[in-house]
Amino acid sequence: MSEAIDVDKLASVMNRTGEQGKADFVKMLWNNQPADVQVQLMPLLNAEARQVVERASDNSEPPPESA
Repeated sequence: MSEAIDVDKLASVMNRTGEQGKADFVKMLWNNQPADVQVQLMPLLNAEARQVVERASDNSEPPPESA
């Protein structure tokens, strides 16, 4: 059984912490959300939080294999 996530409250927390420069906390919150919640969150995020999330997504790709 999954618990209900208040997306508006979560976005508010992520926006505030992003404005405070707490990028690691924003990344942690983002990475702990299922994909369907991330889709709902994205339009609610301010510029600071969105930048952190986009950087986190870019960094989540596996590094290229070295030869």
